[in-house]
Amino acid sequence: MKLMLKDYFNINQARILTALILTGILSVTSGLTLIKDAKGASVNLSLETSNEVLKENIKSNRLPRPVANAVLQDLARRQGISARELQIIDYNQQTWRNGCLELPQADEFCTQALIPGWLIVVSNGEQNWTYHTNQTGSTVRLNQKASEGTLSPVQIPASELPPPLDRDVVFRQISSGGFAGRTYQTVLLKDGRLIRVRIGDANDSERSVRRVSVQQVQQFRRFLERSKFSKFQNLSYPAPSGAADYITFTLTSPEGTVQYNDISKDNLPKNLQTVVKAWNHLATSAQ
Repeated sequence: MKLMLKDYFNINQARILTALILTGILSVTSGLTLIKDAKGASVNLSLETSNEVLKENIKSNRLPRPVANAVLQDLARRQGISARELQIIDYNQQTWRNGCLELPQADEFCTQALIPGWLIVVSNGEQNWTYHTNQTGSTVRLNQKASEGTLSPVQIPASELPPPLDRDVVFRQISSGGFAGRTYQTVLLKDGRLIRVRIGDANDSERSVRRVSVQQVQQFRRFLERSKFSKFQNLSYPAPSGAADYITFTLTSPEGTVQYNDISKDNLPKNLQTVVKAWNHLATSAQ
């Protein structure tokens, strides 16, 4: 009888111990699950919060569309190309130290005030241009020194523009300067004549008349239209400061005049470079 009671108590103790162990395991597992869920919720909340903050920062620092358009349109006009060929590759908010956006022009008075605005870099895939603007884009200025591989044109004063073309003239080039300091004029007529004279030559001793076909003349006129030569109307691409003995070329079509020099011809806008090359090819092919 005593043996049976002893066995009974031993069995009950084993059952109780097993139950306690199982209960402890469940408690630990439940606790771990709660901790894991809590950590996961914390991580998710942190990511969501960070994303929201990031989105808000991006939104607050986004370049306004009117500012972007003003810069793209200004550069497209300067380069004689479509704004679709240009892309803004970088921009940052800036506070300029004066009303000239830290890019004063010659003899310009700059108001001493802090001007909020933007520093913008534009590219066509080969060249970069740096712009300073104010907050709204109503004022944009090209930073020529910071821009790579490009020239900033200036408007030719009306008093310095050459006379308009005669009715029968399709195109005219005036070259002046260089070591000799002479000035030559070459005109292309509708009938294909290419006439070159030296300005100031009283005896007309250097006059030459050559010809190209009327078809070549027509092709060149269409090329001027495709290249949008009129976009460069009355613009001058000056030589670098301190340069000497360079030749200045003044090209004129019925739509307008553009001026450049032999030192900086490789840095001209692409469309203008193609016009120069086409004109030189036509001139050299004349007989």
